Amino acid sequence: MNSSEEIPSAPGTTPLWKALAPWVGAVAVIAYLFFEVPFAEVWEAASRARLDWLVPLMLISVLYWFLLDSLAYSYLVTRFNTPFGWSEARGMRAVTYLVAAINWNVGTAAIVLYLRRFKEIPPLESASTLLFYMMFDTLILTSFALAGATVFGESPAIQRIQLGAGIVLAVNCLVLVMLAGERPGWAWLERMRAWSVVRSYRMANPRDFAVLLLIRIAYFAGFIGVFFIGALSFGVDVPFTLAMASVPAILLAGALPITPAGLGTQAAAMLFFWSAYGDRGAIVALGLVLPVTLTLTRVLLGLPYLAEFRRLRGSQ
Repeated sequence: MNSSEEIPSAPGTTPLWKALAPWVGAVAVIAYLFFEVPFAEVWEAASRARLDWLVPLMLISVLYWFLLDSLAYSYLVTRFNTPFGWSEARGMRAVTYLVAAINWNVGTAAIVLYLRRFKEIPPLESASTLLFYMMFDTLILTSFALAGATVFGESPAIQRIQLGAGIVLAVNCLVLVMLAGERPGWAWLERMRAWSVVRSYRMANPRDFAVLLLIRIAYFAGFIGVFFIGALSFGVDVPFTLAMASVPAILLAGALPITPAGLGTQAAAMLFFWSAYGDRGAIVALGLVLPVTLTLTRVLLGLPYLAEFRRLRGSQ
């Protein structure tokens, strides 16, 4: 079996220490937050929050994100790998929600495993599709951050976001042009373009870029809206342009593999960016409630797909 046919580890095979590590990280980050902001203040702020706004908003938003995310997977896998209907993509995404709730470390590997098990797509080829997909996430998040920071450049922190977002955006655009194009024709770059893991870049056409950009802009605009309205429901009056600039950084903090689902890290990032616009206890409460609510609603959404989840675990 060559490297393009190796099968990633299935859910449930991760060592116990590796599965527990993110939770240990979450405990450490939350302990730090409660050292900075007493638990009593956080609890009081949570009890005053308009959860009657936030919970219905999260339920609707998780469904919205689920439909858009699975639509993007359906389009990309069909384009670059094999026919993959929207209903199949919804099943795959729902299963990965359940897998992540059990073992956060599995993450993207669960998608590669799913496509290998049920669609017989070699791991490097599906990884290529995922890399192409994630590149767009970076492009769009940094574009939102750059636009918001350019309008709301009132603090050194936001100005650093502007600089960092501009650099990351420029680097990603350069990499995209180099991998998808024919020039420059350097020998080492030509060898890289032949790798299986960048095949999606070579296959992509302008329509693919347009479709994915539209889907992901709608997807991440939803996150900015939810975080902005969520802040208001906790009494934190964040300017919308600041939300545009900071939410991408907050999402990236939540994506760090040191805690599950951004538990604690999102709250720390919110406290850093938003502390001038509301009660610190309310900000920490919001930062803890959002990832917990997101994870629970995703699990609820995944429950109808338990049969597919068992098939994935049983195929080890």
